[in-house]
Amino acid sequence: MKLRALVLTMTLGGATLTNTTVQAQSVDPCSVYTCMAGISGAGTTGGPACAPSTELFFSIAIFDPYFDAPATATARREYLMTCPGANVATNAAILNAIIAEWGYVP
Repeated sequence: MKLRALVLTMTLGGATLTNTTVQAQSVDPCSVYTCMAGISGAGTTGGPACAPSTELFFSIAIFDPYFDAPATATARREYLMTCPGANVATNAAILNAIIAEWGYVP
């Protein structure tokens, strides 16, 4: 039974990583940063145009074997920091607010 659960977990995990990789190619990390900043209260929400960006952000999740909130927050922060604008000192507070509000959400 444990072997079946392990295979299922690895299969689902692989599908999640593949899905995130495909989406990451079509969504710019700066768009994700801007949309997440908007829903965090640091700008406009972006409306329906932000749906792919927010979907990508929330698809970044670490399970080992259960949801690992700290690792997920770290992975989401690292992804957002691939946007050159997120690394600017004046945007650090916005990045921290995004992670504080949404980084640990499954």
